Parts: sequence; structure tokens; C-alpha cells
Amino acid sequence: MNAYLKKIQNHWFIKVTPQRLALLRIATGLFSLWYIVSRFGMLQRMAKSKEAFDPIGILSWMRDPLSPEVFWWISIGVILLNIGYIIGWKFKYTGPAFAIVVLLFFTYRNSWSMIYHNRNALIIHIVILGFVASADALSWDSFNRVKRGFKLPRAHWQYGWPIQLICAVTVGAYLLAGIAKLAGDLAWDWATGSAMRSQVAVDAIRKEMLGSEAAPLFDFLFEHTWLFLGMGILTFILELGAPLALVKRRWGMIWATLTWMMHWGIFFIMGIRFRYQMTGLIFLSFFDVEKLWKPSDRRAIITSLKEDAPQSTPKPIILFDGVCNLCNGWIQFILKRERDPLYLFASLQSESARVVLGNRNPVPQSLSSIVLIENGIVYQKSDAILRICSNLKLPWPLAKALYIIPRVFRDQIYNIIAANRYRWFGKKNQCVLLQPDQQYRFLDT
Repeated sequence: MNAYLKKIQNHWFIKVTPQRLALLRIATGLFSLWYIVSRFGMLQRMAKSKEAFDPIGILSWMRDPLSPEVFWWISIGVILLNIGYIIGWKFKYTGPAFAIVVLLFFTYRNSWSMIYHNRNALIIHIVILGFVASADALSWDSFNRVKRGFKLPRAHWQYGWPIQLICAVTVGAYLLAGIAKLAGDLAWDWATGSAMRSQVAVDAIRKEMLGSEAAPLFDFLFEHTWLFLGMGILTFILELGAPLALVKRRWGMIWATLTWMMHWGIFFIMGIRFRYQMTGLIFLSFFDVEKLWKPSDRRAIITSLKEDAPQSTPKPIILFDGVCNLCNGWIQFILKRERDPLYLFASLQSESARVVLGNRNPVPQSLSSIVLIENGIVYQKSDAILRICSNLKLPWPLAKALYIIPRVFRDQIYNIIAANRYRWFGKKNQCVLLQPDQQYRFLDT
């Protein structure tokens, strides 16, 4: 019994760096701030409608809505607390305050028209992060502590259990969705795909009658009933099998990736946007997101040169598919927007690329990868793209914010584009004409 309890303790109270918890705080805070600010006008108009007010949850005791003026000031207060939560300013107070206020704010918002269940996970994540030490790093408070001579805390179990709890909440939301399907009238008919197919058809008809367009893939998929069978079975596996994501870390990463792809499938089939889910932010707790903060620290992405590798060039080198129109267009894009003539270029098919790569590891497995070699470090796929963007003129360096998205998600999008690059963009039949001052930068010429 003691061994079993110890195993549970080791799994739940894992040692985690404060940076991982801090990045979850920043990600949830940025998303909630975007939502409130982007819908500020709509929320104020909603608050003026007394007839549709039907309080729920912890606000079910209310009989009448707040006055529009009071709600306006409350909205401003929520935004200010949201900013304090993101930057980690006096988090001992702003963290719990924002957690409580955001729960009340979104409950009040859901007291009109319908309950937006797809945001519930976001709110619970914020409530958890607001009451724990999620501002011990990457925050105003931690910056001030370092200025006073204190060291940043190391990995500790106090940063691990909140992340495990967030994972459990996320998994629980999908498990409840699966149970709700079974408890409904259709029950296991969902697995056959027929119920899903009918729901998709009704949704498409409703949108056309209201003057909007059906989802992008509706016309193609509706004729293939066997696809709905597969999607119905996969949906049940991901929802009812969600607790397995808590058993092993690798299982959790696989489950998170598949579930993220499911939400994008829902968008392409039905045009329904679950934004917190589609961005992948809901699944960040299943990944080592702190390793994405500094590209040089991500062991799964980059590696140092071996001792017997050739001497690296002072200038970074970009390797690309020399016959791909998209890749060549990307090179021209760089040449027109770089701040300084920084990069050298070579096609992956060339002898120059073979010499430059030498014994470096990782070596690209196919011609579909953009490769950047900089300071003796190899970057591939989405990491290479984001690294290159950081050296371009504004606004392209802002793309570095995408590092917060797990690499597995970014690379999945990259892989889809790369796999179809010839079909979508074609191949290059002749050499691109270069300016005289650009020719020396191409190692193949």
C-alpha cells in the first residue's frame, strides 16, 4: 500500500521549474485579455438587455442585472487585474483577486443567451494558477527579487502539482463530454457517425438559410459516410479514454496532440471555433513549455556540433529545397526583409549542403525541411522559420511569440504544408535571377 501511495505521490508531486508554471500563467492571461478586449463592445451591449438575463451558478441568487455603468467599470477592473496577472505584479494579491473576479465575470457573461462551455476550462485553469506560486519566475515580482539579490527558485514539487491538476481538469472536461454523449438520447449511436453526420448537415443547412457559408470540407465529407464512422469512434476514444493521458507523460502528449487536431477537424467540417482549444493553449500543461522559452535549451530541437564536424562559418546558413517554388519564394522573402545581409544560402540537393552539414546531428531526413545552421546549432522546420523571422525587419520578429505554442503543433502545420508544397506551389524550372550583390551569398553559384 505504501509503495502504491508513493507512486501516486511521485506522479502527482513531480519536480517542475517555476518557468513552466509561469508560462501557463502568461498564456492563460493573454488569452483571457484578448477575449475581453476584443469583445468589450459586445459585452457592454449585452449588459443593457434585461429581458435575456437568466443568472446561473454562483450568481443564481441575482434577480436583476447590474446597471450598464457599473458593468463598464467592472470590465475595466477585470482588464487591469488581467494585466497584473500576466506580468505577475504583486501576484500575492492580484493572482487570487483576478481568479475570483474572472470566475464571477464569465459566470455573469454566461447568464445571457447560452452557457459557453468551451471557456470553462480556461476559467478553471486561471483559478488554479491564480492561487499558486505561478509568478515565481517570468514576472515583475521575480524580476524585483533578482534585483535585490535573491536567486530564482529551482525545480520543486510546489510547481508540479498545479500543472498536474490543470492536466486533470482538462482531461475531466473531455471525459464529461463523452459521458454526456452516452447519457443523451443517441448514446452509442454517436460511435456509428450517423448522429454526427446529421448534426453536421443540420448545421450546414442552418448556416446557408441564415446567409453564411458552410464549413470548408462539408461538401466533400458529407458524401463519405465511412469517414463519419471513423470520426465518431475517434471522438469516443479521445473523450472516454482521456484519463489515460494522466497515466504516462508521453500518452498525455499524444492525447493532447490528437485532441487538438480533432478541434481543427471540427472547424473544417462544421466551421465551429473552439479558440482556446484550437490555439493549443488548453494543452500546454502536457508539454515541457519552458524548454521553448530559450531555443538553445531545447534538446529535442537542436544539438551542438560534434567535435569532428567542420569548422562552422561565421555567417548563419539557410538550407532549402532548391526546386520548390515555395522554398525559393521564402528565400526571396528573406532577402527583401532582412535587416542586414546576414545569411548565406544553399539548396539541400547541393554538394555545398552536404559539406556544410558534415557530421552535424540532427541531419534533415528529407528535402521538406528548412534548415538553419547558426553558431554551430542546427534548427529545422518551424524553429528555423521563427529563428529567421527574428532577424527580419518589423513586424516579423514578433513571430517569436509563437514559440509559446508547443513545437509538435507548429511542426504539424509545417509538415502539412511541406508535404503538399509541390502540388500547391509547383516546382522551379529555371534558376532565379539574382542581383550582383546577392550572388556571393549563394554557395551553389
